Amino acid sequence: MFICFYIWGKTRNSCVGSDSGSTMRSLLDIASRLLDPRLESSGSFFVGSYILQLILHLPSQMAVHIRDLVVALVRRMQSAQIDALKSSLLVVFARLVHMSVPNVGHFIDLLISIPAEGHDNSFAYVMLEWTKQQGEIQGAYQIKVTTSSLALLLTSRHSELAKTHVQGHLIKSGTGITTRSKAKSAPDQWVMLPLPTKIVALLADVLTEIQEQVLAADYEDSDWEEVQADGIENDKELLYSVSTSSGKAAYEHLEAMAKVFNEVGSNQDDQYEDDLLSVADPSNQINLANYLVDFFVSFFQSDRQLLDHICESLTQSQRNAIQMVLKR
Repeated sequence: MFICFYIWGKTRNSCVGSDSGSTMRSLLDIASRLLDPRLESSGSFFVGSYILQLILHLPSQMAVHIRDLVVALVRRMQSAQIDALKSSLLVVFARLVHMSVPNVGHFIDLLISIPAEGHDNSFAYVMLEWTKQQGEIQGAYQIKVTTSSLALLLTSRHSELAKTHVQGHLIKSGTGITTRSKAKSAPDQWVMLPLPTKIVALLADVLTEIQEQVLAADYEDSDWEEVQADGIENDKELLYSVSTSSGKAAYEHLEAMAKVFNEVGSNQDDQYEDDLLSVADPSNQINLANYLVDFFVSFFQSDRQLLDHICESLTQSQRNAIQMVLKR
C-alpha cells in the first residue's frame, strides 16, 4: 500500500511536465497489475485506494481511460474472493458516478455497453454486488461517497434502472433448523427487487441508522429534559416522536444526525488512508443527512406516485425514516 502511494507521490508532479505521458503510463501500469484477476485477492487489497488517488488528483488524465478502468474493475471484482476487496472497488465505482455528474446517465450507458460474465452487462453485475455489499461498507468517507452515489444513480431516472433487479430479502423456508445437508440441497432463496426499490430501501436504512445513533447519543448525555417533559418514557416512543415531528425540530434533529455520523470513528488502522482520501475529495464535504433529506424531498415533489409505489415494498422502519424527512 505505502509503496503504491510513494510511487504515486513521486510521479504525480511529473504528470504536468514534458514526460507526462510516460509517467501516466507508469501509474496505469501499476493499477493494471494490481487489478489482474489472476492475482490473489490479498495482493489487490489496496488497489481501490490507489485508483481513488489517481481519480482525485489526476481527473483529466484518468477521464480518457475510464472505459478500460471499468473493464479491469469488473474483471477484478468477479474474481475477488474477499468481500472487503469488492467493497473497496465499489467505492471506486461510486467515485466514478460523482465524476460523471451531471451526466450520470452517460456513465450508466458505459456500464451497459461493457459485458460481464454471467450477467446481462456490467451495470447489472455492479449494481447486484453494490446493493449486496452496501450495508457492509466501512468508514465514514466510504459510506458517504457510496450512499450519495446511489442517490445520484436514482436521480438520473435512467430507463435501465427499472429493468434491473437485485437481491432483496431472504425467503424463510419455515422448515426448522438448517443443517449443512439442507443448505446444500436447498440453497438460500432471495426476493428479487427492482433496483430503484432497493436503492430507496438502502438510503432509508442510512437515515434510520443515523437517527438511532443520535438518539443513543442524546440518551447517554442525559439531554432528554424537554422530551421527557412531554411524557415520553421509552426509546421506542422517542423514536416515534422523531419520526412524526415536523418543521424546525425535525431539521435540528437532522443536523444532530449529521454531526453524529461524521463523528463515528473508523478503524485506527485505516485512519491514514481515510485522511488521504477525505481531504482530497470534495464530495467528503457532503452533509449526508441533509443530502438525503434533499433527495427524498425532491423525489417526493417530482414523482410522488413512484415513491409511494416503492414505499409499499419497504419495511415499516424504512417508511418511518422517509416520512420523518418529508415532514421536516
